Amino acid sequence: MPLMSTLRAALAIVAVLTVPGWFLLSLFDAWRRWPGLQRWVIAVGLSVAFYPALFYWSRLVLPIWRFGPYKVALLLVALAAATLWRMRKNWRGLFAFDAFEWAAIAVFGMTLFTRFWVVRGLPFPAWSDSLHHVLLTQLTAASGKLPGSLEPYFPIPLGQYHLGLYALSATVEWLARVPAHTALLWTAQVLNGLCGIGVYVVLDRKVGRAGAVVGAAVVGLLSHQPAFYVNWGRFTQVSSQAILLVAWIASWDVLAEWHEGCWNAADRPRLTWNALLAALLAGAVFLLHFRVAVFFMPLLLASITWESRKAWQTRKLGAVLAGASVLGLLALINIAPGAVGAFRVYLTNLMHPVALPAETTRAQQQEYFQFTWDAVPILVAPVWLLVVTALGAMFALLRRSRMVLLALMWALALYFVGNAYRLGIAALNVTNLGAVLIMLYLPIGLIIGAAAQELAKVVSPRRRQGVARALVAAALSAGFVASYARSTGIEPFRYFVAPEDVAGMAWIQKNTPADATFAVNTYMWMPGFPHGTDAGYWIPYFTGRNTTAGVMLLPLGPLEYGQRIAELSSAAQRLASESAPVEELRRLGIDYVYVGAMGNFSGAGLNAERLGQSPGLALAYQTAHVAILRVMPP
Repeated sequence: MPLMSTLRAALAIVAVLTVPGWFLLSLFDAWRRWPGLQRWVIAVGLSVAFYPALFYWSRLVLPIWRFGPYKVALLLVALAAATLWRMRKNWRGLFAFDAFEWAAIAVFGMTLFTRFWVVRGLPFPAWSDSLHHVLLTQLTAASGKLPGSLEPYFPIPLGQYHLGLYALSATVEWLARVPAHTALLWTAQVLNGLCGIGVYVVLDRKVGRAGAVVGAAVVGLLSHQPAFYVNWGRFTQVSSQAILLVAWIASWDVLAEWHEGCWNAADRPRLTWNALLAALLAGAVFLLHFRVAVFFMPLLLASITWESRKAWQTRKLGAVLAGASVLGLLALINIAPGAVGAFRVYLTNLMHPVALPAETTRAQQQEYFQFTWDAVPILVAPVWLLVVTALGAMFALLRRSRMVLLALMWALALYFVGNAYRLGIAALNVTNLGAVLIMLYLPIGLIIGAAAQELAKVVSPRRRQGVARALVAAALSAGFVASYARSTGIEPFRYFVAPEDVAGMAWIQKNTPADATFAVNTYMWMPGFPHGTDAGYWIPYFTGRNTTAGVMLLPLGPLEYGQRIAELSSAAQRLASESAPVEELRRLGIDYVYVGAMGNFSGAGLNAERLGQSPGLALAYQTAHVAILRVMPP
C-alpha cells in the first residue's frame, strides 16, 4: 500500500479509537479519576464501546438514519474540537508518563507491530468466520447502518448475532477508504494488539505498576493467545475481550466510588456520569460478542461481592447496592437494542428446538463441546507459560494476593461455564470449552503480573524499586525475543485467497450470470456445518454469486435453507472423489465448479484436470492454479 494511504489509514484508526473516549472523559472531568496511562486505556476502551452503542441505538431510534464517511468524519471532528477546548488547560499533563508507563507503551507498541507484521502479504483474513465478518462490514458500510440480515448474500437473519464489531470496521472502511476485507483485518488486528490494556489497567489500579507492565507483556507478547486468533478469524471474540477487563475495572471503580459515601447533591452528576461510562463499557462487551458477556459476569459479581463485604463492615451496604443497581440498569439500557431480539430468538429456539438425528447430535456434541487435555498447550498457552503461571500463583497465594485468588476463581468459573453442557440443560449451553480455553490468557496475565509485583515486595523497601525495574526490564527483553514468534505465527492453509484467485473473481464478475451457483472445495468441520477451503468460499464477497458452501452463520438461517446447503455441499464433496454427477449438479442448480489455488487442506479436493474429462463439464477459465468449469446444459 502507498505510504500516504498507509498514513491516512493509521490516522483514521487512531482517531476512531481515541476521540470518542476522550470526549466522554472530558465531561464532568471524569479523566481525573484515572492517573497517567490509565486515562488513555480508559479512553481507548470507551472509544471501542462508543460505536456499537451508537449504531445499535441509531438503528432502533432512527431507522431511516444512515451513517457514512462524511457524517462520521464530521462527528469525530466535532468531538475532537470539543475535547480540545475542554482540555485546553490540562493537555500537557496527559502525556506526563513515568518510566514504567513508558515501558508499558513500549509493550503495547511491540504488540501492535507484531499483529501487523504477521499479516504482511496476507491481505485477506483467514479461515471460515472471516467471510461473514467481511460481508457484514461491507453491508454496514454500504447501508450506513447495522444490517438486519445477511441478504442479499445469504437469507440469514441476524437477530441472534452480535454486530458491534462491524460498527467499528465499517467506520474504518469509510475513513481510511479501503475495501471491507482490509478494514476488517486492520480493525481486528489493532484490537488484538490492544489485548494487554485491560490486564495493565487492572493490575496498575489494584496491584502495582511493575506487575501491570509484566502482565501486559505476558498477554501481548509471551502468550500465543490471542495473537493466534488471526489464523481463526476470531475477530468478534477478541474485540470484546480487548475491553472486558477495562469494563470490569471501570465497574469496580464505580462500586468503590459509591462505597466511599460521596453521594450528595453536588456529586450526583459526576457519580451518575461515571456509572454511565462504566455501563457503556460493560454493555459493549455484550454488543461485541454475546458469549464474552457471560465470561464477564463472574468478574462483575465478584467485585460486587467484594465491595458489599467491605460496605457491610462500614455500614454502607445500601450505597454499594444502589451503585450496582444503577450500573446494572444503565448497562441493560445500553444493550437493549441488541439484547431484546437476541433473547427473543434464544427463547424461541429453546421452546422449539430443531430435531436432529441422534447420531448427528452426538457427533456435534463431541466436536463442539468436548476437548482433551492435549489441546490445552495449543488452545491456552505453551507448557512453559503454564508452569510459570502455576508457580506464580502458588507464590502469590502464599503472599495472600487477592488478585491472584480472584483470577483463579474466575478461571475456575469459566471452566464450569465451558462444561455446563454436561448438566443436560439446553438453556445453559451458551458456549463451549474451546471458547473458554482460548481466552484464559487474561487470567494468566493477571496471575503472572500480580506474582511479579509480589516478588518485588519480598525485598526491603529500599531495594524494592530496583527489583521492580529489573522485572520490567526482564519482561521487555523477553517480550522482544518472543515478538519474533508472534510475528511469524501463521498457518498458511487457513488463508484461502491467493493473488491468482483475484483475477479469477474478476472473470466471474464479467462472464457469469448474477444468479450463478458455484460448487467449491468443501470441508465439514461438524456434521451439517460446511465451509470452503479455497477462494471459492469467497465468491459471494467478490462477485455476489452463490456457492454450495453457504456461510458459518448457517445455523441462524431457516431450516430449509440449511438443508439445501447441506445437500449442495455433499454434492460438491462427492465431486472430489467420484465421477462428476453432472445430472445431480444440474438438478441442484449448480452452474459452475471453482477450483482455487489453495485446494483442500483436508484431502485431495477438486481436480480441474479430472473434472475437465467428465461429460457435461467444460473448462471455461484456467490459469496455473485456478480453474473454472461450466456445467453444460443437457
